[in-house]
Amino acid sequence: MKGVIDHFSYSQLNTYLTCPLRYRLQYVELIPPAFTASALAFGSAVHEAVAAFHHQHLLGDTLRPDQMLDVYRQAWESRKDEEIRFCNGDNEESLREKAFQMLTVYQESFDPGVEVLGIEEFFELEIARTVPPFRGYIDVIEQGADGTVTVADLKTAARKLSNGQADGNLQLTAYAIGAEALGFDPDQLTLRLDVVTKTKTPELMRYETTRTEQERQRFCKLVTNVWHAIERETWFPRQDWHCQQCAWAEPCAKW
Repeated sequence: MKGVIDHFSYSQLNTYLTCPLRYRLQYVELIPPAFTASALAFGSAVHEAVAAFHHQHLLGDTLRPDQMLDVYRQAWESRKDEEIRFCNGDNEESLREKAFQMLTVYQESFDPGVEVLGIEEFFELEIARTVPPFRGYIDVIEQGADGTVTVADLKTAARKLSNGQADGNLQLTAYAIGAEALGFDPDQLTLRLDVVTKTKTPELMRYETTRTEQERQRFCKLVTNVWHAIERETWFPRQDWHCQQCAWAEPCAKW
């Protein structure tokens, strides 16, 4: 085994739940991806542009959509040494145009009265004594005029989500637990998915939800059991639609 895992994260958890064999190839064997899916590069670049927008808001200023697009371009160009694999007829130019539309929608929808309490807030906590430290970064923590504290996660998506998807979103559950580690009362938090759609006319959809103590404990139990499965080297492939865009398909086929 090559990889030494000194911490656990939502990304690792989600990878194992998606495909245990991919987890082994990516995190244990440390096999580099054969390519970067354009959706991943796109979402990451949009995410960085929105983070820059929030940082500027903290300074009492507002980035224009074209300035946000500059951040997007820089983030995209930082991947120039990677092979970007496009799909659905997209290319670099069409995605840049879509990014500008989406960033414009986000900028115009932002409430300037919101107080941003944190951006990319790092947290670390102990899920269980038998599990490595659980680490993560919360996209944004904000406080409304009524004093409500909201922990938000930004996503780009091909279509609108259902409220049920926000209620069952494991990353938001991780954020609720992470916010508690940062000193916030998890029972007083509002959790929110901010989804900017990649539709012909992009929209910003906000899905609010909460997490109970029972739901947070269930998440900790899930993390603990997944980690124990990893320790036991429980690897197997899961064949589903993810396989079509998997950057580890070749070593998977040789397993």
